[in-house]
Amino acid sequence: MSGTLLSRYSLVDLAPEWALLRAQGADVDAFLQGQLGNDLRKLTPACAQISSYSSPKGRMLAAMTLSRAGNDAVDIELPRGLAEAITKRLRMFVLRSKLKIAPSPDALLGLRGGGADAALAAAGLPAPQQPMEAAEADGVRVLRRFGVLPRYTLQAPRERLDALLRVWATAERLGADAWRLDDVIAGVTTVLPQTQDHFVAQMANLDRLGGISFDKGCYTGQEIVARLHYLGQLKRRMFLCRGTGAPPEPGTAVHDGGEGQAVGEVALSAADGAGFAAAVVLQISQSQSATLRVGDTALSVPQSYEY
Repeated sequence: MSGTLLSRYSLVDLAPEWALLRAQGADVDAFLQGQLGNDLRKLTPACAQISSYSSPKGRMLAAMTLSRAGNDAVDIELPRGLAEAITKRLRMFVLRSKLKIAPSPDALLGLRGGGADAALAAAGLPAPQQPMEAAEADGVRVLRRFGVLPRYTLQAPRERLDALLRVWATAERLGADAWRLDDVIAGVTTVLPQTQDHFVAQMANLDRLGGISFDKGCYTGQEIVARLHYLGQLKRRMFLCRGTGAPPEPGTAVHDGGEGQAVGEVALSAADGAGFAAAVVLQISQSQSATLRVGDTALSVPQSYEY
């Protein structure tokens, strides 16, 4: 790869597709520990985490990224289309707990590409090297995301991010669809309104991303998740598929050959220049099939995600 390509980086406006909530108060850890699937005791300023919020029957209502925003505050990044409903649902269970859940005062900016580390250094910011590692400097929290392509989210007040945009004035600007493609290729679990309450966390590989704690104790949906882990046989996993034409909508059924019964479901998809890439929750028994299709469009033989 040429030095020019290696030095490229781009900025992504995440606001259209991603929202940031802040849960803050003396009881924030105890409350979220009883609601979400990961272990809040392991959430530190230097280590963010992926987690999930499930229904009592163990199906994910949201997948989210958690990060520390102070001793008594946790920021929750999740798809914008879910933010209002998840906020309302969480508030239902606050009761006498001492915390508030509201939109975060901070904004988000995506930074991606082979030159991302150099761009951060030029702005005097750290570049964490492992997925979910975080570091903060000059009022900006930098979080390394999953994927082979170097990717970071930058979280800070809007005026601070605007100052960075001036530093990186020559950078390529991309829409949130580019970030969506990165997530598909990296195998990052995403739940959208069309797929709410469809997948147990392991079906979407959250266990492989370090997004489930099996020893933290009780939380909503824990019995189903734990039973599948200790006693069950997982029958569906998330795989990477590709096809031609327009990206299928999340929730679209996947079939095998002429079979009428669906064998999978699209979790997330994005255009990739040659067609589309899709993260598909698929019956493991069909994962070597060469005759998968979504509608009339053939899908490539699924590739297992490697983490």
